[in-house]
Amino acid sequence: MIDAKELLLGALHSKEANRSRSIQVQIGPSEVGGCRRRVWYRLNNQPETNDNELKLASIMGTAIHTAIESALADNKEVLVETEVEYDGMKAHIDCFIPSTGQVIDWKTTKVKNLSYFPSMQQRWQVQLYGYLLSKNGYQVNQVSLCAIARDGDERNVTVHSEAYDESIALEALGWLAAVKDMKEPPAPEKDWSFCQFYCKYYDASGQMGCVGLKKERTPVSDVIIADGDIDKNALLYLQLGSAIKEMEAQQDSLKSSFEGLLGTTNSGIEVSWTTVKGRETVDSDEVQTLLGFVPKKVGAESQRLTVKQSGGK
Repeated sequence: MIDAKELLLGALHSKEANRSRSIQVQIGPSEVGGCRRRVWYRLNNQPETNDNELKLASIMGTAIHTAIESALADNKEVLVETEVEYDGMKAHIDCFIPSTGQVIDWKTTKVKNLSYFPSMQQRWQVQLYGYLLSKNGYQVNQVSLCAIARDGDERNVTVHSEAYDESIALEALGWLAAVKDMKEPPAPEKDWSFCQFYCKYYDASGQMGCVGLKKERTPVSDVIIADGDIDKNALLYLQLGSAIKEMEAQQDSLKSSFEGLLGTTNSGIEVSWTTVKGRETVDSDEVQTLLGFVPKKVGAESQRLTVKQSGGK
């Protein structure tokens, strides 16, 4: 019998590997502003070393793009998948509306990630699309990013628009030029637990590719995260954590006022108490006595995030 999962993933991965963008040699706008080490490897023709890279999210994103392209195929007012190239950079523009000079780039994401959409990297990307179009004779006035949540619906579609600004595109190109000038690969920028699944250059042995960052090997204080968006998100994360603790403490302090009450308030809020059965646990001492050992089952590894204030740079 054929394994359905193997059939599915084998076909999808094979199709993805032969897509024109997958084998594109030039650095594209979507890569600018990402991991410098990864881009440096691309620029220097580093062989791929990770056979365990997870690609399904990217493949599903491509499928959504293809569906949108098909839906817009008969719309004479828009240009879809327009290929442009200038000064060694090649790109395929998702959607361009010549009559308004508007560039649109479709982004697939999750509902929970919409709160920090768009990132600076995404803004760089769409501004670079505008730059490449303008260098190919098109009039560009506005750039837009349209986020489509894979786990959402029509209500979750989110759009960010801003005026086309060549200076932002040049800032992005300056980032790329700096990476091109590096004689040695830049230091790793992502934790190994992320790289092992999402980077084609991850190499646990470190003999050819990148091992990523490991907390036990690299002091956190020695690695500077220069991304301003991450700095802003980290500060907000801490502020929300503090607010949640304060609200939980306040909520707990109110419990005593409800002791013994059962009923509905004048504003329609029900108050009641329910007896909850205590948690059952295995008596390890008794098992040890009966069997001479305690069987243990180890679950899958997971990653725990730590965000804390440690000063500043």
